[in-house]
Amino acid sequence: MNHRSPETDTAMDNDPAQLDRLIAEFDTAMLVTSSLNGKPRARPMAIARHDAGARLYFATRSDDEKLEEVLRSPALCITLQDGERYLSLTGTARVETDAQLARELWSPSMNLWFPDGAEDPHLNLLVVTPEYAEYWDRTGLRRLEFLWEAGKALIRGEKADDRSLSGHAKIRPRQAGRALRTPARPAAGS
Repeated sequence: MNHRSPETDTAMDNDPAQLDRLIAEFDTAMLVTSSLNGKPRARPMAIARHDAGARLYFATRSDDEKLEEVLRSPALCITLQDGERYLSLTGTARVETDAQLARELWSPSMNLWFPDGAEDPHLNLLVVTPEYAEYWDRTGLRRLEFLWEAGKALIRGEKADDRSLSGHAKIRPRQAGRALRTPARPAAGS
């Protein structure tokens, strides 16, 4: 039985602009890059801004190893989590040194890492363009629904089917002027 809510999940599945609304709910992310030895490496990063194209901007120091990691391998992952809400983004990053953009994104909290302000010579920006996003919301009634469906699957000895639950969507942001969407379906082996 499908319990999807037309007001929420259909919009998430069919409207990549929903990704922008979802990202706006978070202010910190885990940025996962490929380390210089090829292993995944994650660290928390404050989101300086995100724009209507779902691009995210992060401030980082020019002497930080993550810049070398991004230059060597720009493919990365960003995860965002708040309670029982989760958002995973896969995309590519580039390093930006635009002084005007740095001034636009500047906030006083950045003084901790950039004592010379927006003009700090060590200030660089990571600009991440998501290519794929997946969202899970297990808050409120969705949590009860998830527990109910998971319990039924356990009792029956079946695999839970996340496609039948509300609060889950897979989104491909607008690319080359068109919206792309991947239907939610279970991953192989899960």
